[in-house]
Amino acid sequence: MMWVMAIMMVASLFISYRAMNQTHTAPDAQEPKAPVIEEGKPLGVVFGRVKISSGSVYWWGDLSNEEIRK
Repeated sequence: MMWVMAIMMVASLFISYRAMNQTHTAPDAQEPKAPVIEEGKPLGVVFGRVKISSGSVYWWGDLSNEEIRK
């Protein structure tokens, strides 16, 4: 039983070491793409359970950004 645990530990260490050495590149930062509402399009109001085929976004959060300083 001790040999099985030792083999499993060595295999786990090997897999962890191999995964640690892989380099991962982060995607480039981009401007957020907020959906816009078209002028003149009526605002939908939903009552009950319905299926919305094309919803409109009226507000998309605060899109301002600030530099992180340490």
